[in-house]
Amino acid sequence: MTLMSATRAAAVRVTADLDGAASSMFGGKLEKAMFVVFKAKNNDLSVTDPEELPFYINPNTVKIDKEVEFKEDPANNGTVNLKFSQTKPICLSVGELWFDTYDTRESVRGKYVDKLERLMDYEKDTHVVNVLKFVWGEFGKDSKCDDTYTFALSKLSVEYTLFLPSGMPCRAKVSLCLQQVVTHEKIAKWKPKESPDHAKIYTVKRGDTLQGISRHAYDDPREWRRIALTNGIDDPMNLRPGQKLLLPPILR
Repeated sequence: MTLMSATRAAAVRVTADLDGAASSMFGGKLEKAMFVVFKAKNNDLSVTDPEELPFYINPNTVKIDKEVEFKEDPANNGTVNLKFSQTKPICLSVGELWFDTYDTRESVRGKYVDKLERLMDYEKDTHVVNVLKFVWGEFGKDSKCDDTYTFALSKLSVEYTLFLPSGMPCRAKVSLCLQQVVTHEKIAKWKPKESPDHAKIYTVKRGDTLQGISRHAYDDPREWRRIALTNGIDDPMNLRPGQKLLLPPILR
């Protein structure tokens, strides 16, 4: 085995074991970091159907810079007083994001990097830019600033580190800088949907159907068969008010 293939095999094993390592070390599944993209459209932002761009591997650093600007006010005694001028927009830096397509022999640029570059596009007529939220499990949820952490991508640095014999890039190291933007009211109210990754007990109410319960639990009425199978229901129309149903998790 060559050094390159051994290194790649080790990297694949490490990546594949991340979920298991997180569970054993910290008692939970590995959350995938992502950008949620609110696209500029018709002089507005599309909030109802944002796009999710999950990272290939979670970042190793997230840096937040917050800066206050002061004005100097000379005093009569020769000293200088500092007076508040403004709080500058927050800058968020995400370092060393790795993307890899060696196993599938695809272009890492076409599959991943192009999507990141398009985040810097804007609506030509109005110059409205795409707005991003950085979402990573519990990151930011304990902060009152979470709703104001909406950003525009201001800088993208890409370093290609592995190529196929044809010259096609198949591994990239990416770093990003984002600048805080004024929070759109609808984006501030937007919250990621909770993943149905644990079982729940549901009490049937009058008028309930399995399709309706499935829509409420999984945001997909087509998952009603999962509920029926778990609870041994042969007739999906025969639900009794007060009946307890086990809603199984959807593990992705």
